[in-house]
Amino acid sequence: MRQTSDLPDHAASPVPSEMAAEAVDAVLADLAAVADRLIEESAVAQREVDERNDDNERWLTQTRTPAGYRSYPNPRRALSSVRLDHAVHRARLLRQSSREVVAWWADLATHAALSTAAGQPVSPVRAAGADPSAYLTEEELHQLPGWSDEDRALAELVALFTVPPMNPEATDISMDAGEFAAWAGPMAQRSPSGELIAADESSLGAHLPRMWGDTWIAYQMPALPPADRLAAAFTTAGVPPTVVEAIREAARAVDDALAAAVRVAEPEDADGLLDDPEVTTEEEALWDHVERSTEILAAYARTLTNHLPAIRTAAQHPRPTLTTTQTG
Repeated sequence: MRQTSDLPDHAASPVPSEMAAEAVDAVLADLAAVADRLIEESAVAQREVDERNDDNERWLTQTRTPAGYRSYPNPRRALSSVRLDHAVHRARLLRQSSREVVAWWADLATHAALSTAAGQPVSPVRAAGADPSAYLTEEELHQLPGWSDEDRALAELVALFTVPPMNPEATDISMDAGEFAAWAGPMAQRSPSGELIAADESSLGAHLPRMWGDTWIAYQMPALPPADRLAAAFTTAGVPPTVVEAIREAARAVDDALAAAVRVAEPEDADGLLDDPEVTTEEEALWDHVERSTEILAAYARTLTNHLPAIRTAAQHPRPTLTTTQTG
């Protein structure tokens, strides 16, 4: 019987150290399709939540009900409540999964576009840095953007004050103080000599904060270059102005979404926006940006993905450097 494989056609074995342009394009195309599917499934799940919620509300708002009605056993009401709970859980999971995959797409599209413009290869390990299904070895983790020396030192300091004395031969250590490991990515371990050290954590929950820092931890957004800096890099690489402007516009929308998330996360602003019955148009726009962050990130990633061929062409045909003679 012929053996089959779930590997995509563009994933050769063994995996090369650099990705060919066709492989990068194929992964980005697959990411676009997967992201679109998850966004649609998330929207469908949210509509189910709305429907289940309406059905559940019916049991709570019925008129002309006798005293004790709500506390009287009612299996049909219980079924309605259970279905609502399941729908809410599914919608929440799909919303988070959609954000993670779209963030991966946006990050990889940015990395591929900037690397291409600079004439640098794309590493498959870096491309898989935010893949929720990838397992990276400790050596491979070192190829990803890493948490700072300050984070490493803080991880070891937290472990020193929160981890009880234990057998020096033990390796894994559970850290609790503020769940620092989940915050910054480092995992406290003991060296063979019993010394507390900060080591890399291989789980996705650890390497997303490692790659994107506070931007992901606080706002569930990948750390991307600001619009003007991104546009300047592509302009320098000789990318056509129309392409640069399209990328700048998509990146500005992401910048605005992140700024909105930062604003609503500030306690004094968030309380005011939630409690004030007279919500202004500006405040509504602020919340709209936050609610649409996944779609905005997807639009940004799609823009970079679609314009990658133009960036590649510009990189292959760099503009000539003007000499003193040429400039007169």
